Amino acid sequence: MGQTILNKSTKKPMLLKISLGIIFFFLILMVIGIALLNGYINDKSITVEETLISKGDPQKLLAIFAHPDDEIMVAGTLHKLAEDGVDITSLYLTRGEAGPTGNLVPQEKLGAERTKEMKEVAKILEINQLQIFDYPDGGLQNEDPAVIKKTITKAIQKSKPSIIITFDDKLGLYGHSDHLLTGKYVKEVLVDDAYTVRHLYQMTLPQPMIDTALKISTTFKERYPKNPEDGLPKPTVAIKMASEAKEKKAVVEAHKTQWQVTGDVQPLHDKIPYWLYYRIFDREYFTKVELNSTP
Repeated sequence: MGQTILNKSTKKPMLLKISLGIIFFFLILMVIGIALLNGYINDKSITVEETLISKGDPQKLLAIFAHPDDEIMVAGTLHKLAEDGVDITSLYLTRGEAGPTGNLVPQEKLGAERTKEMKEVAKILEINQLQIFDYPDGGLQNEDPAVIKKTITKAIQKSKPSIIITFDDKLGLYGHSDHLLTGKYVKEVLVDDAYTVRHLYQMTLPQPMIDTALKISTTFKERYPKNPEDGLPKPTVAIKMASEAKEKKAVVEAHKTQWQVTGDVQPLHDKIPYWLYYRIFDREYFTKVELNSTP
């Protein structure tokens, strides 16, 4: 009987082929896995757009939030627009001084620390103007609505945006009163007078993402309404932002004191490579609010 003898020169190419085959197999599995998870998380019925600002509109955006770190939800969209040359103003009604400290600073110094963090985020997202006010964190409901709305109105008059991004006025993402009142006051201002604003977009989530959050996020489990009719407004548009994954990850990391919060509302973001994480969570969702008056 004859024997086949493999010398060293024959073995090496075979081992290389086997290794490449194994790598290729696992890459295929990874691509399939990402696609399946992406399909599970997202609502593919929602229209995907490249931008929120039409070419013919003034390329100016005003984002209005309650606390530093609220912008994480739309950080990919903001950076994408900034890269397209949009002039972005970001306004925060509070300094987030009542939030968790992450065991990094004393509570009395948290507001100042979060202000520093937000300045770093503004650089990452290429925000042109940053405005942070001193309304009490967790206490907007105790402030005069007229005074807060005057602050919002002045910001609109100064920055002259064509679009505004803010919270929804139905729930406030997961039931936070500061979020809810921010969205409510912005909408009320624009209902009275839209000024230069052509479009109002409220941050929201699709039902598959809400269902997932209700399973793994303590915040959503404790605060999100049991009745679906009381939940977030349905999205009308989504922006793909996987291309901004590096910047979004940097924004999350810049909010050092809020690691407990970001770990809850963005589960596993620190356990999965950012380029993979934001291939799965690759869209940011908005509901477009029709304004009565158009500039």
